[in-house]
Amino acid sequence: AGGFLPCRKRGLLGSNVPSEETRLVVVGSESAGRSTAKLHYAWFVMVAYGLMMCGTIGSFSVISAQWFYPVSADIGCELSTLTLYTTIEMACMGLAMPLVGSLLTRVKLPVLLTGAVLMEVLATAAMAFYSEPWMWYASSVFIGLGLAATSTVTVTPTMGNWFAKKTGFAIGVVWAIQAMFCAVASPLFAAIIMVIGWRAAYLVLAAVSACLALPAVIFVIRYRPEDVGLLPYGYEETSVRQSRGAAPGVSARTAFRSAPFFLCAGIVTLCQGTACMNAIFPTYAEVVGLGAVVGGLMVSAASLCDIAFNPIAGATSDRFGPTRSMVLWTGITMVSLVVLYFSGSSPAGSCVGAGLNDAMYAITGVGYSTFALSLFGLRDFEKIFSRITCCGYLAASLGIPLMMGIYEATGVFQNVFVFCFVIDIVIIALVLAARKLGKALRWSS
Repeated sequence: AGGFLPCRKRGLLGSNVPSEETRLVVVGSESAGRSTAKLHYAWFVMVAYGLMMCGTIGSFSVISAQWFYPVSADIGCELSTLTLYTTIEMACMGLAMPLVGSLLTRVKLPVLLTGAVLMEVLATAAMAFYSEPWMWYASSVFIGLGLAATSTVTVTPTMGNWFAKKTGFAIGVVWAIQAMFCAVASPLFAAIIMVIGWRAAYLVLAAVSACLALPAVIFVIRYRPEDVGLLPYGYEETSVRQSRGAAPGVSARTAFRSAPFFLCAGIVTLCQGTACMNAIFPTYAEVVGLGAVVGGLMVSAASLCDIAFNPIAGATSDRFGPTRSMVLWTGITMVSLVVLYFSGSSPAGSCVGAGLNDAMYAITGVGYSTFALSLFGLRDFEKIFSRITCCGYLAASLGIPLMMGIYEATGVFQNVFVFCFVIDIVIIALVLAARKLGKALRWSS
């Protein structure tokens, strides 16, 4: 069944039934019995995944923005010319996600992640020796390919395998660890660049990222509990002894032809396409006259909320269901846009709006992952979800240019918030439609 170990008796994924191999592990493996008496290994996998995300997504798609200005000033090119590499990076990431989804069932996860981390680290270290924008474009291809593996495409199914309960919470904590790292490391690396220069700082970033990510993927992270002779956290041992079969869900062939699949692709596309507010808050603050300091405070407010929102969003999904959670957090995003719209002259209001707006980042980290799990189950989830997210990340590569285009065309930055508010209404409509049509999907083992 796609290499997944079943995760649930009843709940997020419906009714899952364990494999015969898993049943034998419960009956005959002492390690499985002992795992209930101490801290479950699943929690170590969760923390290790968070550290890997710090050294990959955090380092190479968030903190790397600290290099834009000093590099462009030093090599004598426009910011728009240099930062084009981020668009290339995001596009390569999206295009490679279906390949990663296929490899998950064919290549051991530690091997796949190790190769991805090494590509990202080496491509970033090479930037210390570059002098022309096209060189950054070349590195961005390899970083994008690596990020395709060290992102939500592998996070979601791995946490789904390890957690029979609190799956959403576990995914949220992974993203919260990454957010906490970014909040601390961003100003730290800004200071490092000032002290030792951007070239040496690139080497420091590569070294720190390798130290965070490589031990986690080599020594701790495993794809399934059965790889180390365990059961998922929270699995009912009595139900395992009485059950046989494989993890149920919708087959990839069925999913690819279904309306919920296309609706989910639309949801992810709209979420990712508008989840770029942190990058434009500094520009917004300058345009409306709040100043650069307020723009920085808005980014800080969003980063601090990101630490809390992700695990809370995951817990909300576990408690109330992924559909209600998606509607709730999209609603919070809409509230934030209203606050931002009317706070053009208020530093405090703008910071509050920026913090609340991080709800959309919680959706992209946890929300639509658990929602897709609830629709399609674990059977072929890696193949289905990788194709869904491919659309989203391709859209994300165009998000910032779209927002800036709306502002330039209308001359009023608040129109960006109006546009995003309308998009959020569409997201809620698509979520409800996907949930309704998803009830007709046929699950099988």
